[in-house]
Amino acid sequence: MSFGEQLKHKADEVHFQEKAKDFGDAVVEMAKTVMSAAAGYAQENRGKVDGALDKAEAKIEEKTGGKHADTVTKVRSSVDKGIDKLVEQNSSSKAAPPTSAASAVPDDKHSAFDEESPAGNPT
Repeated sequence: MSFGEQLKHKADEVHFQEKAKDFGDAVVEMAKTVMSAAAGYAQENRGKVDGALDKAEAKIEEKTGGKHADTVTKVRSSVDKGIDKLVEQNSSSKAAPPTSAASAVPDDKHSAFDEESPAGNPT
């Protein structure tokens, strides 16, 4: 038995694929929780967030002598849009009924140990 076959056998024996999927699902749930917390903070403290962004914008203007004012304005606009979108998504996800308990991480189409599976990210 080749090393690759031994490795595949051991991975199957310890249910590696299933455990990796469970770990991926847990990471997705954690990311959702973090995003929800960030959105909640941004929504509840929008004045503080805007104040911090205003200070950062003023400091950049001061340090560059207004040389990059257009870029700073564009970046600030993008950040504001991102915060608005984050808050909006968080609000709509709280209002929406919970989705099915289906996994957020798609099933693997190939085992990491399959000889014929493509290298890189399984798609």
